[in-house]
Amino acid sequence: MILFFKQMKMLEIPYTPLTRKIKKYFDKIQEVKVPKKVDRKWLASLGFRSGNDSYILTIWKFIGFIDSSGVPTEFWRKYKNPKEAGKVLAKAIMQGYKKLFETYSDAYRKDRETLYAFFSSETGKEKAKINLMVSTFINLCQLADFEGVALEPSGKPEEKEGEGARKVPLPIPPGVTLNVNIQLTLPATDDASVYDKIFKALKEHLLSRS
Repeated sequence: MILFFKQMKMLEIPYTPLTRKIKKYFDKIQEVKVPKKVDRKWLASLGFRSGNDSYILTIWKFIGFIDSSGVPTEFWRKYKNPKEAGKVLAKAIMQGYKKLFETYSDAYRKDRETLYAFFSSETGKEKAKINLMVSTFINLCQLADFEGVALEPSGKPEEKEGEGARKVPLPIPPGVTLNVNIQLTLPATDDASVYDKIFKALKEHLLSRS
């Protein structure tokens, strides 16, 4: 039996230190024409000249309002319609924060403590940055309308067995050796006792079995 170990990949969650300005940024989307490219120069032309104003660019990319080159997407264009803006933003938020909404379908209703715990475990960042992630998320959600909006499924649909179908174990012919490879995703931690407990559990429940 061969065991492979790898550390859990941390998420990159954007934030802005200017959380109170989030509404102003989104208001501008509805006030001005759709730009060819959204960048620092465009922000400065609207009066957002602070270095911290550029944080909103990462957030817009994260929720799919602009692509990797800064070009406005369909989300951006649809948000210009005040009647659709709330729903459009809700869909974008659920797309960007997909893992959060897969964990909590009503993530936009969760309190700061719950959100902090999630962002902390998924990003591994320091307290100050995590607090900004939480505040950024909350301020985004305050502009959105999640009523009736559901998280779109991704990946391949699960295969369904036909009616009356049943699983039949495959017999192993004599002389054939079956090798099992087990891959474990381990959390990133400096606490050696966590790994000790995992190895102990493996020894008791897997490695001791023939």
